[in-house]
Amino acid sequence: MSAETFFLRFVAGEPAALDLDRFRRVVEPYVAAGSVDAGEVLLRAEDGSEAEFHVSTGESGGAVTSLTAMHIARGAVLDVVGRVADALGAVILPVGGPARIRHEDERRHLPPELRDEAVVRS
Repeated sequence: MSAETFFLRFVAGEPAALDLDRFRRVVEPYVAAGSVDAGEVLLRAEDGSEAEFHVSTGESGGAVTSLTAMHIARGAVLDVVGRVADALGAVILPVGGPARIRHEDERRHLPPELRDEAVVRS
């Protein structure tokens, strides 16, 4: 899959910051190239499947303002991608697809235009 996939956290319909330290803790064992601090990181799961992440931080450096995954392969890296979303409390927003939420309670925090079509991921 080469399309961009965005990770966003919403509170009361508005975007909220993502925690950089949480992201770092989840992905650290899988970093194959780049670095979180440099803003570009290639993750490789145990089976060799990979995903690239682009990380943008605010001026303070402690909050992620933008998190995008690209070139997500099929395989164990999909579990890593899910753990990233879980750790950050993030909604997964694939280009051209509905928002993927962790549980039904998250739907109320989505912006109105995303609520109806959002799906609970398993």
